[in-house]
Amino acid sequence: ADDQDRLLDEATAVVKEQAFYMKRAIDQDNVREALKHSSNLICELRTSLLSPKNYYELYMQVFQEMQHLSNFFSDKSRHNRKMVELYESVQHAGNILPRMYLLATVGASYIKSKEASAKEILKDMNELTKGVQHPMRGLFLRYYLSQMVKDKLPDTGSEYEGDGGDVNDAFDFIFQNLSESNKLWVRMQTQGPVKDKQKREKERHDLRVLVGANLVRLSQLDGMTVQYYSEIALPKILEHIIWVKDTMSQQYLFESMIQVFPDEFHISTLEQILAAYTKANPAVDMKPIMVTLMNRLANYMSNTEGNHAMAGVDVFSLFRTHLQQILERALDPSAPGVPDISPPLEVQAAFMQFTISLYPDKVHYVDIIMGSTVDILQKFSAATGGSGKLGGAAAEKVVDLLSCPLKTLSLGVLDMEHYGTVLGFLNYATRKQVALSFIASIVEDNRPLSSMEAVTNLFNFISPLLKDDDDTPNDEGSDKEAFTAEQVQVCKLVHQIRTNDTDVEFQMLTAMRGFFGQGGPDRMVHTLQPTYFAAMGLVPKIVARERRRLEEGDDAGPPPAISVKKVFQFMHKTNSALVKASPVLALHLWLNGAMLADQVVRSSGNADAFEPICFEFLTQALICFEEEISDSAKQYQGIFGLVGTVTSTQCLEPENVDTLCQKIAQHAARLLKKPMQCRAISACSHLFWSETRRDGKRVLECLQKCLKITDAVVQADAQHVDLWVEMLDKYVFFFEAQVEEVTSKFVQSLLNLCHEHVSYAETDSSARGEAKKAKAHLNEVLRYLRYVKENGAAEVAARFAELVLDNSQPHESHEQQGRLTLHALPEERGLYLFYLFLFSVADSPDVFAAPSVG
Repeated sequence: ADDQDRLLDEATAVVKEQAFYMKRAIDQDNVREALKHSSNLICELRTSLLSPKNYYELYMQVFQEMQHLSNFFSDKSRHNRKMVELYESVQHAGNILPRMYLLATVGASYIKSKEASAKEILKDMNELTKGVQHPMRGLFLRYYLSQMVKDKLPDTGSEYEGDGGDVNDAFDFIFQNLSESNKLWVRMQTQGPVKDKQKREKERHDLRVLVGANLVRLSQLDGMTVQYYSEIALPKILEHIIWVKDTMSQQYLFESMIQVFPDEFHISTLEQILAAYTKANPAVDMKPIMVTLMNRLANYMSNTEGNHAMAGVDVFSLFRTHLQQILERALDPSAPGVPDISPPLEVQAAFMQFTISLYPDKVHYVDIIMGSTVDILQKFSAATGGSGKLGGAAAEKVVDLLSCPLKTLSLGVLDMEHYGTVLGFLNYATRKQVALSFIASIVEDNRPLSSMEAVTNLFNFISPLLKDDDDTPNDEGSDKEAFTAEQVQVCKLVHQIRTNDTDVEFQMLTAMRGFFGQGGPDRMVHTLQPTYFAAMGLVPKIVARERRRLEEGDDAGPPPAISVKKVFQFMHKTNSALVKASPVLALHLWLNGAMLADQVVRSSGNADAFEPICFEFLTQALICFEEEISDSAKQYQGIFGLVGTVTSTQCLEPENVDTLCQKIAQHAARLLKKPMQCRAISACSHLFWSETRRDGKRVLECLQKCLKITDAVVQADAQHVDLWVEMLDKYVFFFEAQVEEVTSKFVQSLLNLCHEHVSYAETDSSARGEAKKAKAHLNEVLRYLRYVKENGAAEVAARFAELVLDNSQPHESHEQQGRLTLHALPEERGLYLFYLFLFSVADSPDVFAAPSVG
């Protein structure tokens, strides 16, 4: 780098010095001295030591200084010489490089003077310039020549047209300059040792603009019409590019042609261009060339002018015919090295996007591209001798290809013959990613699933998300969060079913369940749940359809082939598959199914048909609870679900209700943790006081059992003091619900006990925080009781009138006993009062016996 800087500085100093003398000679109108010093400064360009970058800097300095000499030659009044004399005199320079630079400089002024035909001067300069064959020096000389005469060509409409020539002469000059520049540029590759090959390639890449400038000059010719371009210019240009057989040259010139010439030219000459591409060197990367061409044409054809230009041109067929040859050549087994499938696939993706933008309504074009992609992938597999799936960059290109038609065709792509086949070439991870993208597209655009065929095709396509394939990794599902997110996306498809025919909807649900059943327990936990609820949503539709048929007769359409009972059988089978995988979820689904059966009875009045179904679902819920749920916390929650469902159903036969209530209460009494057991049994009390059952005795038995457990728990640990207040809540509830067995004496006694136990807990340092919460709870209960006494209906207020809510004034009939107890036996105050009050008012001596349900 230091040497390069030094060499450039030295050359720059000489150029500046000689330029100074040259400009002084020009000021003195001294032609001889001007030519002498200009020749000296040009001699600095004879160096072979500078890199292309530094040589370009030196060239620009020379070019700027030479403009002074050009202006001097153009002003004939200053040098008083004929241009032909000057033109011939500069050819006597001692060195060829200064001679050619001076020739180009004088030649430009010669043309401007019009003393001779422009075409003759251009032709002469072009021929003479061939004398410099050093690649880099000759390339810059050609560039200088092009710059000097760019505005002096005999182009159409130019002042030099006519005797000076026409557009043909202008084209011939630029084309010959292009071809010679390209040859020099290519020769740079062969200059020097093999070890410097990469360095030379970089240098060539840096100098490519010197060649491309000639293409820009051609595109700027006013006489370059579509006809002239297609009949004269393009054939010669393409012939030269192919003839050179240099990869970098072909790559650059093909890309440059697309950029510099108008889109209208490309439309009219598309077949010629594509045919030339098929003859390019196999090493030429056609991807950027084809992608750029397609993008240019797509943008151009999107407007009215472009559509008019496209008339009569079968763009798709032209691309398809030639593209196949271009891409297959890249996979030629005889080609050196390992073939890379990524560039051909990227070209196919660009072709797909191009086709969809031009022909959005022609679905078969998309399938044709998919078919050709299958052929390419099969040939690639044969060429590499591998049977593995695509991954990495190649897989990404296939994903791009598959994604292109989704927005316009959506589910229509699944009807294509080759769409799924292309997907099969991808590895498992990529296939799964494509499936997720496909689902996201359907859900975001709210695309409906309206037929069995659509469901079958879609679920076959997204199979990597539904089941394990041969190449599924062993650790699939190890990332629980990601696995769950994937299955949630799959679940959303269930809700995309859109049809007015309940029979078709049931068929689609059945097909979905069949696919979900192949996924194993980890997937079914997620996917069977929405299927079950979708089936539940189908029941009211069938009921409404049957009712409409009863009301309107045949005018309402054919009767449903799928009955409500059939749907319940479907739900039963679906949830049975979930029992082992997720018993808690299965329990809730059994209960939901029972509630649905009860609603059908209410709406249809057909208890004989659906009461057994409701009882069967509740029975299965209990079996699931007994056999599959062993965790105490989950059992505890399950009790509440069972209680809530049974108390809400109205269709069950009395003996069936008794059986269910007995079982649920027994399970509640078997919970291991006493606080849970207490709360669960208190919940079971509602089983015996609901819309369909009024058994106050059994309610009281449950509540008494809860009080015994509460006493034992709080005596052992005062932190559970809030259990007393919770039990008070239950007593108040049933007292207000007019359960005769729950009297005001019970409520009053329990209220006093709550005061005592809370007060005692407040003195216990380990239970002080819980006591505070229990006291706040108790105050809320008292506030409610006061509200009922003061603002309730007359009948309700009368029931609560006997209650004494001020703790400082105990119940009158027990005042003396209470006070004696509190002061005499403070350590046993709660337990003593408990037995004192409740045994004294119990209706029978067996009221605290273990309830038969427990």
